[in-house]
Amino acid sequence: MWYLWAVRRVHIIAIGGSVMHALAIALQKQGYRVSGSDDRIEDPARQRLQEAGLLPEAPGWNPDRITPDIDLVIVGRHALPDNPELQKTQALGLPITDMPTFIAEASRAKHRITIIGSHGKTTTTALLLYAFQQLHLPTDWLLGAPPRSDLPTLSLSNAPTIILEGDEYPASAWNLQPKAAVYKPHWLLFTGMAWDHANVYPTPQSYEAAFALLLDQLPKGGLCVYNETDLAVRRLVEKHLRPGWHYLRPYGMLPYFIKQGTWYVRVGRRITPVRFWGRHNVLNAAAVWKLLQEFWVEDETFAQILSTFSLPAGRQTIWYQSPELVVIRDFAHAPSKVQATLSAIRETFPQHRILAALELHTYSSFLPAFLKNYRAALRTAHERWFYVEPTLRRSRGIQGLETLQSALPLRRSRWFEDKAALVAALQARLKQGPLVVVLMSSGTFSGLKPEELGLEGLSR
Repeated sequence: MWYLWAVRRVHIIAIGGSVMHALAIALQKQGYRVSGSDDRIEDPARQRLQEAGLLPEAPGWNPDRITPDIDLVIVGRHALPDNPELQKTQALGLPITDMPTFIAEASRAKHRITIIGSHGKTTTTALLLYAFQQLHLPTDWLLGAPPRSDLPTLSLSNAPTIILEGDEYPASAWNLQPKAAVYKPHWLLFTGMAWDHANVYPTPQSYEAAFALLLDQLPKGGLCVYNETDLAVRRLVEKHLRPGWHYLRPYGMLPYFIKQGTWYVRVGRRITPVRFWGRHNVLNAAAVWKLLQEFWVEDETFAQILSTFSLPAGRQTIWYQSPELVVIRDFAHAPSKVQATLSAIRETFPQHRILAALELHTYSSFLPAFLKNYRAALRTAHERWFYVEPTLRRSRGIQGLETLQSALPLRRSRWFEDKAALVAALQARLKQGPLVVVLMSSGTFSGLKPEELGLEGLSR
């Protein structure tokens, strides 16, 4: 047992994560003595930790870092049960917790709004946070990615509210509750549901059960804003929540149209241009608009907020655009996200062919039973290219590329394991337009940068 008020010295195992490094910096700003460790820390986490004086002196795990004067050890999911620092912590009998449990404890007195769903969580959470800031409503937040380039993934202060991106992934190796359930939200915003994280939830039924648990935990008087256009979401909400006991707020698609590649959305009586594409993002906007109506926000006000909102980094990032060629980098990786991204591109660029380049990077994408779900997701694309890092493939237990190819047999598809070969093929293909190339991954395509494709030498 540990009590936040008694904690002064904190050690974070797996400090290099997108949220864990932000947590370390936030705790340091609040006056805690913070240390940490990780076997691999990449930018931007590395740079931010270095600037804060929190970068570990050497990569790797060192049990000598664990000393009796530590009040609390926070363990990230990246740390396995055989981690030597974790074992030393247990041997000394020091208090241990996971990141979601710590956040829940730190926000115990706050009004907790949690965004859940298989897709759209980060964008919806970022838009809701942006709206709160524009409306001058003080709030803390937690996202899986920075909401803007000038903001961290986590803020902890004395604000009365916290907005949380609620992952359905287990909180830790010993706490198998979904992270979102650990936060114990007062309000839920449910964006959609499509089977994901197959390495944790081996069947669609087990995946659905995680969301059922979240709904069952919503307290009396709790609010649920949910996507009524998603039949699976609507069925779960109607089964697990009760009108009169809970406040139910369904939302659907906002009216929109596209003019010369720009999307326009109607909010009430106001039509406004937006800086994103896709029906899925219009639905995300509708979700936030429905929740903000609980604060009596007028449609003109939200339309103005929506018109100035930019997607978080890595979402619909244009590397190059000309009348004949568009190159886009996007975070889409799960089948439902890939399908939504390609549908948005098809609507935005109806005269262009679409080349979808997908890096298989997540645990789920290396499971043959799950991989077949990409067949329907990629149907919109005219060409489908796949990139796999050989070392990552082997670490996932796949001995040969043929295993993946046989699980996903598609016409007009190409597979690459060599980055140089992928780059050369892309460079040749970029000369044949009109074409949209969309590079989709939660990874980096082995650190691929726009300049490697020779985009600066192309005429616009």
